[in-house]
Amino acid sequence: MRTDVVIIGGGFAGTSAAITLARANRSVVLVDSHQPRNRFSEHSHGVLGFESASPIQMLESGRREFQSFGGEIISEKAKLLSPFEDDSSGWKAELESGEVIYSRHVIVATGITDDLPDVPGLERLWGSRVFHCPYCHGYEVKNKNLAVIGGKNPPFTFRIAMLLTKWTDRVTFYPNGLELPKEEQRRMESLGITIELNLVQGVTESERFDGGVVLDVGQEKREYEACFTGPEFVPNDSILRKAGCAVENGWIKADSGMTSCEGIWAAGNVISSPDQMPQAMGAGAAVAIKVDQKMFDEDVSC
Repeated sequence: MRTDVVIIGGGFAGTSAAITLARANRSVVLVDSHQPRNRFSEHSHGVLGFESASPIQMLESGRREFQSFGGEIISEKAKLLSPFEDDSSGWKAELESGEVIYSRHVIVATGITDDLPDVPGLERLWGSRVFHCPYCHGYEVKNKNLAVIGGKNPPFTFRIAMLLTKWTDRVTFYPNGLELPKEEQRRMESLGITIELNLVQGVTESERFDGGVVLDVGQEKREYEACFTGPEFVPNDSILRKAGCAVENGWIKADSGMTSCEGIWAAGNVISSPDQMPQAMGAGAAVAIKVDQKMFDEDVSC
């Protein structure tokens, strides 16, 4: 199979890029394993005109749009990128099935994995009763009694615990084994955050509060109206690393989406952990436009 652009990863960045390129009269193949980061979330927030919409339904609608513009979707996982064997420029995307797609350019939008603290029940409630982003879910917990559980990402965890005081004055922070620096403790206390040193041994649903949780802290149960934690953000960038893309500070280095490998681009959470849905969509569209104009210039110069 040959195409102008192969896009690996069909989340919000990848699908947005795919639609933009298909509308630019490019032949585009979208390779997607249907495992978007926000598949655990029932509702999305902060997306213009789509308040509380289902992320999965939004993606399904986007994929139908892409196909209506002539795009092709392959429901599979790509495992390797390698350059063409001949002198022409381009990349081969090898899929797990063994199929190979030849393309002039590649956009990788494989996202990120949230590595959660090892607390029983936390993973099961992730995205429905346990969250990490105040800007995604802070408004919904306004004036509520919140718990923040220490995660594998200390700086981020400390930061969200403090940021949540913008929405409520009832925040209890459980370091849960994290070492809390004196300066961070001082700042939290100045914001009125309660610091609870008991370890969280489990998290279950609250029957009293819709969306709430019950924390098992040893000899007692403590109930909260909502819960946040700080996961470690692990980019799903192995295909980029195997292709030889440069890494900087633990992340693939990309200048406006362009990696160090000519013809390989990246967009969304795979290179930027803070990207929310609207940011990811914008990033995908922006990279797609750069790819289209790059191909245009290549063709004109021939």
